[in-house]
Amino acid sequence: MGLDGYYKQAHNQLDDGLFGQTLILSAFNYAQGQVFGVELTGSYTRGGFTAYVNLARSEAKGKDWDSAQFLFDPQDLAYVKDHWIYLDHDQTLSGTFGTAYFWTEAIGSTRLFTDILYGTGLRTDATAPDGTNIPNGGSVPSYATLNLGAEQSFKITRGHQWKARLDVVNLTDKSYELRNGTGVGVNAAQYGMRRGFFGSLSYHF
Repeated sequence: MGLDGYYKQAHNQLDDGLFGQTLILSAFNYAQGQVFGVELTGSYTRGGFTAYVNLARSEAKGKDWDSAQFLFDPQDLAYVKDHWIYLDHDQTLSGTFGTAYFWTEAIGSTRLFTDILYGTGLRTDATAPDGTNIPNGGSVPSYATLNLGAEQSFKITRGHQWKARLDVVNLTDKSYELRNGTGVGVNAAQYGMRRGFFGSLSYHF
């Protein structure tokens, strides 16, 4: 088991984003920045069975855009002047969980594995009760995806073997948004990957 924490306080916190229709990142700064969080990790092994978990809680904020102000709406610029807002890449909770089982055979070895990816969602704009836009004040819905895989090795001669591997990403074919097109420096919606099948064949010597 492991537990880590971090804290950063910054002046002229650097960030970047896509504004308008350009596909080129534009840099800007927050006069003040704060980034802090905690990360929990754990792993377990018994014979051919292994399991792991990683869980992270983070918060990244900035206040007062003090460069490239021409990129922003004047109302948003005035709001951020006096308010802390979340950075667009901030995700409150992130996690990965996985298991695997490995065993050997006369012809080689087999490994089966599965993992789950979880996130509470990246930032979006929100609206205050008085109608004021709050940049990065909300988030897209949380998401979780299940992935499966298998790897089979085949011995040929001493020190030489073939390995065949198959991975299924997003087994349940869940459709989910990473971004919805709102938020600071976000000009288009983005989606997570749908179900995908990937295979490989490799020769080890």
